[in-house]
Amino acid sequence: MLISAVLILYFVASIGFIGYLFTRNKQVVIGARILFIGCVAAHLVFTISLSAKMQHLPVSSPPQAVNMMVLLASVVFTFLIWKRLTTVLAAFFLPVATFFLVLIAPSVGHNPGLFAESSRYWYPLHTLSVITGEAFFVVAFITSVVYLIHERVIKKGTIHNTAGFLPPLAVLDKILYVCLSSGFIAITIGMIMGALWASSLNLEYAHIAPKILSGILTWFVFAFSVHQRFALRWRGRRTAVITVVGFCVMIIGFIGINLAYPQAHGIGLIL
Repeated sequence: MLISAVLILYFVASIGFIGYLFTRNKQVVIGARILFIGCVAAHLVFTISLSAKMQHLPVSSPPQAVNMMVLLASVVFTFLIWKRLTTVLAAFFLPVATFFLVLIAPSVGHNPGLFAESSRYWYPLHTLSVITGEAFFVVAFITSVVYLIHERVIKKGTIHNTAGFLPPLAVLDKILYVCLSSGFIAITIGMIMGALWASSLNLEYAHIAPKILSGILTWFVFAFSVHQRFALRWRGRRTAVITVVGFCVMIIGFIGINLAYPQAHGIGLIL
């Protein structure tokens, strides 16, 4: 299966970047970068084939949403791995991406049904916008973890060869700012599209209240981070901590809502 090839590529690329983190060998990073491009290409082909099979954008189930989120986050990291200062971030991202892909691999190909004609456009646009925002949140989370690790090592004064090659704090802070700002815009657009989707189906908002609450919590974390950045000039550690906490809230909300209310986002969607 194509998904198996994708998983193998992600796993091998993980090993490659982790190896580069500890060895700083140029040949290793060249191979790891090539593998990463192979990951993204194979993942894109898999997602396109899934879309062709289902005859709609594959975002209509939680596993498919996770698949798309990992793919979009990988695309963002594609730009980061080519810069010397940020290449090692892939060593932290790829193991997480591989773990989530392994979890959803058995069920990502299941088609929950067909889109109702009135939601054929608004729902995919809504979901894709939200997932794009969440993908930026994934990148921000990985960046935040690396920021906190690097800052802690600096404060302890125990910098060694491996930690010394982590991206500078100023670079990590800039990536955080860009990801949170971009994610906030994408999530906001997604919420607007979601309102249009619900309106097109004349859904009672009580039926999708759990999903609305989860979306609002995610949006609030983005909004709070961006507000504090501009209004109070919060930078660095504070933003990183907020992002880590917010990411945990997003994951708990995503899992909890889909377990407790599996059809909360599907009422009126499936024919």
